[in-house]
Amino acid sequence: MYQNDSGAQAGDPRGGGGSKGARRREEILRATLRLIGERGTDSVTHRAVAEEAGVPLSATTYYFASKEELLEQTFMLAAREETERLERLVLELAPRSLTVGEWAAAVGGQLAGDVASEPAKHVALFELGLEATRRPQLREELQRWQDAHLRLAELGCRSIGSPEPETDALVIVATLTGLMLQQLAGGRTDFAEAVMRPALERLFERLAGGVPANA
Repeated sequence: MYQNDSGAQAGDPRGGGGSKGARRREEILRATLRLIGERGTDSVTHRAVAEEAGVPLSATTYYFASKEELLEQTFMLAAREETERLERLVLELAPRSLTVGEWAAAVGGQLAGDVASEPAKHVALFELGLEATRRPQLREELQRWQDAHLRLAELGCRSIGSPEPETDALVIVATLTGLMLQQLAGGRTDFAEAVMRPALERLFERLAGGVPANA
């Protein structure tokens, strides 16, 4: 028997798509995600996750043999969902002709909204970056997530006329990462309009060679 992407063995009822078991398994992963976001990875135990998910302790040990497996699968869930969301945003923005200001508003508004609506997931994604330094099996998912950010940033750079879109995309992703981490720690209610959008407008203007935000 082999293991699928969810960590369950092929033919194992624990991983059946659309089954009660698959739904229970996802509930456990999302409960783990909430714990990581609220209290960090050290708070994750089978008992704590069972209480958060509202399931028997035996359910968490049935689906996940160890804390390490539970953490790995939770990180992978968060990374895959975020990667898919970023890729959808790239597809949405790719055919549009946007000004510097419109790009800043579209990207900044989306990311700021995501941090506000799902802070625990984004905390977990930052934890994933740290855990990947110790767990080689997480690095592939981390790289996919990072690549999705870079594709979005590079698309914006090309749209606004950046002379070096690939290099400038690295600068944008680094800026976005720092701003999002700052927001997770500070929790400003006016983050999107007072911080994210003006910072991105200024950055896009500079990368586009001084093109005004409304041009």
